[in-house]
Amino acid sequence: MNIILGPPGTGKTTRLLSLVEYHIEQGVAPERIGYFAFTKVAAREAMLRAMGRFRLSEKQLPFFQTLHSLAYHQMGITQTQMMTKNQYAEAAEWLKVGGFVLNSESTDGPHLDFGYGDKFLEIINIARILRKPLKGIYNASTVPLKTDWQRVDYVDRGLRHFKETMQLFDFTDLLEQFVLRKLSPRLEVVLIDEAQDLSPLQWEMVRQLTANVPHVYIAGDDDQAIYRWAGADIQQFITLEGNVEVLGQSYRIPLRHHEVSQRVVSRIPLRRDKPFAPRAEEGTVQWHRHSEEVNLDQGQWLLLSRTRKGAIRLEQEVRQRGHLYNFNASRSVDPEMLQAIRVWEALRSGERMQAKDVRTAFKFMTMNTQVAYGNKTLPNVKDDVFLSIGDLLSSHGLLHTLPWEEGLGRISEENRRYIKACFKKGESLDSKPRITISTIHASKGAEAENVLLTTDSGGKFQSMWRKSEFDAEDETRVFYVGLTRAKKGLHLIHPMYTSGYPIPH
Repeated sequence: MNIILGPPGTGKTTRLLSLVEYHIEQGVAPERIGYFAFTKVAAREAMLRAMGRFRLSEKQLPFFQTLHSLAYHQMGITQTQMMTKNQYAEAAEWLKVGGFVLNSESTDGPHLDFGYGDKFLEIINIARILRKPLKGIYNASTVPLKTDWQRVDYVDRGLRHFKETMQLFDFTDLLEQFVLRKLSPRLEVVLIDEAQDLSPLQWEMVRQLTANVPHVYIAGDDDQAIYRWAGADIQQFITLEGNVEVLGQSYRIPLRHHEVSQRVVSRIPLRRDKPFAPRAEEGTVQWHRHSEEVNLDQGQWLLLSRTRKGAIRLEQEVRQRGHLYNFNASRSVDPEMLQAIRVWEALRSGERMQAKDVRTAFKFMTMNTQVAYGNKTLPNVKDDVFLSIGDLLSSHGLLHTLPWEEGLGRISEENRRYIKACFKKGESLDSKPRITISTIHASKGAEAENVLLTTDSGGKFQSMWRKSEFDAEDETRVFYVGLTRAKKGLHLIHPMYTSGYPIPH
């Protein structure tokens, strides 16, 4: 077994793809190579890079995927056999007892979010992925369930019975069935990326996958293991035995950032030693009393917070400043809304616009006050017909010529203020946003020229991690990830709302 340790910015994915290339050159068929990443985004990126680099089709790389996707496909089930929101709601009817009803709101991933009912599902799922008895997890839980063991056990057994009866599966079922049925494909090369984030159940999958495989590469970085709260078994990665390769040169981190982040990560007592060199550039590290002091007018920025609440505060601040941004992979302004504004102002300036574009502008007008009833979709007008504002006024129900902020009445007051602030700031609404706002957890793998990192730890997280050395290590890893995202400027914000994580000056 080969262990590849990839500190931040050292090109771990590039190294793994070079190994894929090597084995293809040695005669291994691409279909016999398995590349398994922790997230769909990472797996997809690796596949696209491999397709471009080796001139392969997607069909030639069937095992470039996540472990969940592998289990899903090896089981041969369909999407209709996966638990959905409606089926969780139906299961709740089975589980009514003593006033308790399972409350399901989202089933989009292996870590569920169900409100009060989620406390039951969360503890049940954690026991499954940790491969431990449910009662032991229940007894050790620090989350107050406000109920007794009998009810938790009832929910667990009832949910299992519902799924078996309806022949349905959840995400953890996929992994359990893969291990139980021994569904590993026959591979000659297996590469596991981000292995520090694997749960005990996923490690069982990996052991099965690699049992008879001649070439195995396990890659990751225990210093960036920030999912222990979700069941990641960091210890298995730290104690893994094999030939160790450390990627020793970061292509992202400047010298000063490296010095700060290494002082932070050295607080972790048990970790794999992985010395690596920063870039030759010195970089800048600046402290600020408040995020408002940081000038965001130029350059590429990544704004990071430990908590989602903190990220939302950053978003509110950026909106007030009049900057475009991305948050949760979405742009701050609906592109269709921007298109409506551009089209409408072009019409007002005397340009003729195609009907398909005019329909976009009409979509953001109010019925009967800005466009007459029955005209919003420009019935009987072909998409490529050019229309002037005069044509619209005379023949197509337009009732005004007001500027966009008054004439597109379906744009909310909040969005009007924000877009006007962007215009005042001189932002190009056609350009890709320079600013991305994220929690530290969601930013893993990301980088930017400049990073603004708030050091608020958040009362909830602080009270948890300070209870034990175990939790303190987790918090250190989270902030280490945040400190290693910038390529040029690192801007650290003193705690603004709560006690903060101590980063050395």
